[in-house]
Amino acid sequence: MKDKKQELKNTITKHKIQIILIVLAFALTIEIASISYIVYMKKHEKKLLTVYETTTQLLTIYNTEAQEEPEAIPEVVEEKPIVIKKAPINDKEDTEKQYTDNSLVQAKETTIEEAKSLYETQGNSIGIDVSKWNGNIDWKTVANSGVEFAIIRCGYRGYGSGEILMDPYFEQNISGAIKNGIKVGIYFYSAAINEAEAIEEARYTVELIKKYKITYPVVYDFENFLEGRCANLGKTANTNNALAFLNYVKSKGYTPMMYASKNAYLNYFEVSRFGNMKFWLAHYTDKTDYTGSYQMWQHTSKGSVPGIKGNVDMNIAYFKYTSDAPAKEPEEEKQNKPTTEEKTTLTFKDINDKVTTISEAEYYNDYNNSEKSGIIPTGSTLDRLGISEDGNWSKVKYADQEVYVKSSCLQLSNEIQNKTVDN
Repeated sequence: MKDKKQELKNTITKHKIQIILIVLAFALTIEIASISYIVYMKKHEKKLLTVYETTTQLLTIYNTEAQEEPEAIPEVVEEKPIVIKKAPINDKEDTEKQYTDNSLVQAKETTIEEAKSLYETQGNSIGIDVSKWNGNIDWKTVANSGVEFAIIRCGYRGYGSGEILMDPYFEQNISGAIKNGIKVGIYFYSAAINEAEAIEEARYTVELIKKYKITYPVVYDFENFLEGRCANLGKTANTNNALAFLNYVKSKGYTPMMYASKNAYLNYFEVSRFGNMKFWLAHYTDKTDYTGSYQMWQHTSKGSVPGIKGNVDMNIAYFKYTSDAPAKEPEEEKQNKPTTEEKTTLTFKDINDKVTTISEAEYYNDYNNSEKSGIIPTGSTLDRLGISEDGNWSKVKYADQEVYVKSSCLQLSNEIQNKTVDN
């Protein structure tokens, strides 16, 4: 064994130089191969990078098209055309306020002079709000009394039918107020049951008022909490509808305002959601204890103002405007645009009798025309030529022409004569 180890050692010693040379040759081969690979990679690096990037892009496009859902086409909601229809005077769905709020029951009788002495300051303004329930208004006399602004009802939605109608006195009220230097705002009496209906009411309001100078706010008034189609909607729905209306009129350049009683703000609306919206508070008292925010206060429904027969709502606004706002679409621009207005067609039954006006009767050349042609004095005897099927209109002969008057202003002449004889 010892002899074999010695023999192997001698062999290695004998071939030592050859082994070293073989190792050096192997190392040199590895080095040359490495240098050749590096030179090759440097030479083809740009080309390989381009191929890599192109492949990556193709894979990305393929994976995106394979995995992503196709883009949804937004549904186009077609807006209904706005049809302006004037409400009949005796609409059963347009009743005077039925108070469910104790804070509105005990209204105090207040004259315009008392209101000015109590509430008028340099930064405040004194005003009223009106609708058909205030009848024919002498706006010149109202202006001379010191009324600075009027919030005018432009329309309402029926709480049963859901039909939107224009207040029958809206046009004469807003024209009369502006003509006599009274700044105006607008309110719409809502019966919306969802946001879509509230926006429909807002569109209707904007269409009615855009030719007028609306300086004071455009107001959302909802009071049908327990009535008809609107009963028991709930605070969230009431608030959603109000915001839909108010945000729409704001988008059209008007100042939005929310109207409600103290009780309604506390129990029927989520007031915190309105943000910095203007609020109009109805609370009939000398000094309200409502602690929420409000910029206008309706302090009585029993105001007394020269030029208005009977009671009128009276307000104090904690702001004042020194000039009128411009109309959004002046009348001269509108004249070139087609309008959609529903004309009422009435059937008249021929009749031949004598009638007498029991009050001043406005007469019209066309019962669809909102602008009266004149006034027939009380006690005038007329030939009646026809009466509408619903009984609301009478066709009479006056000043050698056929005109239309409200039947409620007339009474058969022989009935009046009989009463005189009996007395």
